Amino acid sequence: MSNNFWQGLRVLVTRPKAQATEFMTQLENAGACPVLLPTIKIVPPPDTKPIDKAIQNLNDYQWLILSSSNGVNRFFDYLEEKGLKHANLTHLKTICVGPKTALAAKNKGFKDCLVAKEYAAEGIIELFSATDIKEQKILLPRALKARETLPENLRAKGATVDVIPVYETIFPPESISRIKHLLDNELIDIITITSASAAANLVQYCPPANLELLRTIPTACIGPISAETAKKNGLNVKVTAKEYTCDGLLEAL
Repeated sequence: MSNNFWQGLRVLVTRPKAQATEFMTQLENAGACPVLLPTIKIVPPPDTKPIDKAIQNLNDYQWLILSSSNGVNRFFDYLEEKGLKHANLTHLKTICVGPKTALAAKNKGFKDCLVAKEYAAEGIIELFSATDIKEQKILLPRALKARETLPENLRAKGATVDVIPVYETIFPPESISRIKHLLDNELIDIITITSASAAANLVQYCPPANLELLRTIPTACIGPISAETAKKNGLNVKVTAKEYTCDGLLEAL
């Protein structure tokens, strides 16, 4: 990364506070000035009955798909509440959507996860392209709101896919006044977006008087799905990472 490019640049980081430290440190090391504005907060789903049912019937599944590090961590929170751990999942073939998710899974005891080449639902679909999954059961713990591309495609191949919400993303109420302060004082040079929900929330909760300015600020997105959502919400997308990670986002910038 070019320090000349980054020097003094005020970069808006929209990740959840608990997950922003590494990315912000990378920005600081490059010479930038990271500005934290969480547009996502991870909270429990409104209904945990589907989780309880899935955990009670783990032996019925042949596959486990882990689509985010949040999904991994929240799923294991529920497992541990029931006195279970990785040893109860060893019969499952496990697929992770990317290296960060795979690392989170490894930290929970997984050793042989398949990792999609494309770090999105389409990458997992590609992994299954030559695999017969007819009449097999797949467990997919994920966010309450997410694209249906993956489960719909796998069901079309004859699999039973149980989509289990293990967390929900909401907008942190305290961030509303901070958006206004940052935009009123023109304290943002670049916006970084690391998920579709981050893009949607940023625009939805921006005070109307600040929205026009927000949409002029150059925006960098972690991948095509987040970029598509950002564009639909009127953000000024200039950069989309080729590798759908924070490292890839920094490299693209």
